Amino acid sequence: MTPSVQTQPLVLQGVHHSYNEAEVLHGIDLTLHKGELAALLGPSGSGKTTLLAIAGGLLRPTSGEVSILGTPMTGRLTEIARKVAYILQAGSLIPYLTVAENLHARRIVAGLKPDRARAAELLEAVDLTRKAGRYPDKLSGGERQRACVAQALYTGAPVLLADEPTASLDRSRGRAVMTLLAAHAHDTGAAVLVATHDERSLDLTDRTLSIEDGLLRS
Repeated sequence: MTPSVQTQPLVLQGVHHSYNEAEVLHGIDLTLHKGELAALLGPSGSGKTTLLAIAGGLLRPTSGEVSILGTPMTGRLTEIARKVAYILQAGSLIPYLTVAENLHARRIVAGLKPDRARAAELLEAVDLTRKAGRYPDKLSGGERQRACVAQALYTGAPVLLADEPTASLDRSRGRAVMTLLAAHAHDTGAAVLVATHDERSLDLTDRTLSIEDGLLRS
């Protein structure tokens, strides 16, 4: 039996968004299911990043509703941080904190206690164990990106949104990251949505969506 929409991790209903009166999203309806890794494909300027920003509470839609586990999203930072983990294309590491400290800071923002064993496990999974004490400016672009992946997984949020999480990675590391995201969805029941241009690991996803000119197609 298909779960009710009201119990799904993430539901967008009738979402429109405009910048300076130019509409970039045209009535988006999207339901992410528990334990699902979905890929969102589309050319640059298609609305992928805007859609993820709205789904993650970073941007308010011009109209429409976003719900997480049946509850309309509000603008309270702690509440959103507990429910949504976000891998930003531009990165989200705090420059004056080490890699390990960045992971713990993300959980603290969500009102959760650090779990050092889990942090160590994730840093090993993204091959950053030896870089845990380094600051972001001492990492390569790919290392910073992998640190952001570990940071998002560390929160244990029921919804994880990733904006081009493999953009700075070679094929092997990109596939390793997608494998981690797939395992996170399937093992924890989280809903994971990845906006990407990278089609090399789509075989790991459960569903592929496409967006073009602000319209979503499955």
